[in-house]
Amino acid sequence: MKPIVSSARPSGHLDGHVLDHLLDDLATEAASVTELLPGGWREIEVPGVGRPVVLGPGGVLVLVERHASTLAVGLPHDGAARPWTHDHRNQMSTPQITAELASQLLTWACGIPVSCIPVVVVLGDETEPLARPDGVDVVHASAFTRWLSHLPRELDDETIGIVLEHVDANGELLAI
Repeated sequence: MKPIVSSARPSGHLDGHVLDHLLDDLATEAASVTELLPGGWREIEVPGVGRPVVLGPGGVLVLVERHASTLAVGLPHDGAARPWTHDHRNQMSTPQITAELASQLLTWACGIPVSCIPVVVVLGDETEPLARPDGVDVVHASAFTRWLSHLPRELDDETIGIVLEHVDANGELLAI
């Protein structure tokens, strides 16, 4: 295990840059992307979604984990033939559809509108995440904890409390 603080640095004070690197190092050693969540964040289980869902001040996020070698799999580029061109509905990516499902289930269970945000979490550092044409955020697993801690506040304490009232001690949604 890597040392948390180098003896060459002055003790008693960690600037934001050093703290970010510490979070990245700890996240790299974690077995799961949700194993090390920053304060105020917790994983909840939404039956039927099949993906990790995390709740915190930055919102409700549905995590779609992808290994770096599968990043090319996803939406075709603009102009590519699409087998569903006869379908005039909005075309959504798998992460967007999964987040929409989680939103509907949480809204139904909690009795308040709950909007979930899809996030693709890249496992492995062999590749540079590229912007997706569907606007879904892409974050390396090693930087996920730091990324969460820097998200702007989207949910107030009352909304987080209402959602948590519908989750048991194991993080499983009660009403479904």
